[in-house]
Amino acid sequence: MRIKSIVKRILLQRRGDKRSLALLFLAPLIILTLLYFLLQVPSDVKFRLGLDNQTSQATSTSMIASQLEKSDKFDVIKVTDNSRQTVNDKSLDAVLVVKDNKLDVTYTNRDTGKTQQMFALLSRYVQAGQEQKLTNVPTNRMTPLSPPTIEQHYLYGDSSTNLFKNLAPILVVFFVFFFVFLISGISLVNERTSGTLGRMLITPIKRYEIVTGYSLSYGLLAVVQTILVLLWTHFVLGMQILGSFAWVIVINLLIALIALLLGLLLSALAKTEFQFVQLIPIAIVPQFFFSGLINVDTMPAPMQWLAHLMPLYYGVDGLQRVIKQAQGFSAISFDLLILILIAGLLYMLNVLALKNLRRT
Repeated sequence: MRIKSIVKRILLQRRGDKRSLALLFLAPLIILTLLYFLLQVPSDVKFRLGLDNQTSQATSTSMIASQLEKSDKFDVIKVTDNSRQTVNDKSLDAVLVVKDNKLDVTYTNRDTGKTQQMFALLSRYVQAGQEQKLTNVPTNRMTPLSPPTIEQHYLYGDSSTNLFKNLAPILVVFFVFFFVFLISGISLVNERTSGTLGRMLITPIKRYEIVTGYSLSYGLLAVVQTILVLLWTHFVLGMQILGSFAWVIVINLLIALIALLLGLLLSALAKTEFQFVQLIPIAIVPQFFFSGLINVDTMPAPMQWLAHLMPLYYGVDGLQRVIKQAQGFSAISFDLLILILIAGLLYMLNVLALKNLRRT
């Protein structure tokens, strides 16, 4: 009987807790539906391939180049070299230099999955080109034709680059965002429930001073955490950084600041730590999905528009440009600007949220 009473009491409590019910029943459905749309890869996705054809039209390598230009799997762009500058300017996935009986391929290797697919496709075209050449050889020819050789180079990493190193920029920025958001939000909710925040609000202290004070205090902790995570992943776990390490720190600090301000903002909407935890799937899960874990370029158009509303999209885009493409300020300036604007907007929203709290 007592067990029955306990069960009844808990169920009645939960019946009035709409957040818990939504988290339990609706959140999994929404997340699974979101994943369904995110993982719908269009069949017309093409690899951007730079082609530098330096051979005569009589060789099998030239036939391979011709087939690549006609392929529906490659968007072929004529280039004159395979330098990093050319690859970055034209947003190429790889550059193929065709000369005599040799194919020299330089992969950007920003996405190891793309690199593996391109290697398989190029190998298939090499085999098809060799078979086509053999059919055109006179039957009385005794000298065997050697197949073209393929030399592979990588602008980022190498052929052994594993999944962790490929996803390291995404994982770093996500965990910086997640833990700063979690600690700052729960801490402010705790101060609100203990009455500390309420006592501050009835003093002459201004609202923007409260937001600035919290931002600076937790911001210092975020700086230490961010630098520690970056140093560990770079020097201990082997994350390769081709560009400036300083820009990597700046981008991650901006993400930490946004996570801090978002945590403070959502904590103003929650009356208890439990209610704040209920908001985590709404604030964190979409950020993770749209951070670059799934290639945004292959998403349906509505999903791409949604991705451009996420701070982590710009953070990861900037990190990828610095870490994997060795680009500098001019290439990441737009990402930095958007992150700064988002931080400014969240700061103002926090000031307005405290105004509402002061009235309650």
